Amino acid sequence: MNKKLVLKRFLTIALPIIVVFLTADLVSKYLIDGALEVGESAKFLPGFIDIVIVHNDGSAWGLFAGFQIFLIVLTFLFLLALVWYTLAEKIQHPLYHVAIGFVVAGCLGNLFDRIAFGYVRDFLHFEFMPNFPVFNIADVCLTVGVLLFVVYVIVEIVKHYKKKKQNGEDK
Repeated sequence: MNKKLVLKRFLTIALPIIVVFLTADLVSKYLIDGALEVGESAKFLPGFIDIVIVHNDGSAWGLFAGFQIFLIVLTFLFLLALVWYTLAEKIQHPLYHVAIGFVVAGCLGNLFDRIAFGYVRDFLHFEFMPNFPVFNIADVCLTVGVLLFVVYVIVEIVKHYKKKKQNGEDK
């Protein structure tokens, strides 16, 4: 397996996901932030999701509030580590590239907000879970990407142990 094949997988699988979901995240934030004031809400899917504008200067659930520089640097370091890991391990599995496509889109969407505004523009809120944090499309991408990455890891572990068992190395 060489780096050219890894790059091809990234360009054909991950990059389109990044472009589509990063665009959806930034356009949705722009439209909603321009339509409502901070704290204002509007019904979206009644009984399920409403729109509430929140400017979050932290990470998930408001953790690290006020530490924008730390969060920006951490995101850059994470993205660099992800690129290094992908190239070093020469990972070609399509599920891995789908997962990192979502993760990178989410990281970049929130990173853009942190750099441009000093906070992340959140707006989606579950009406049926009033205490659940307000979130955005980038947050959804991060969640989906991490879940897909976990599935990828489980698939690889199962494949590894099946191969070990077939080779008689299970003792």
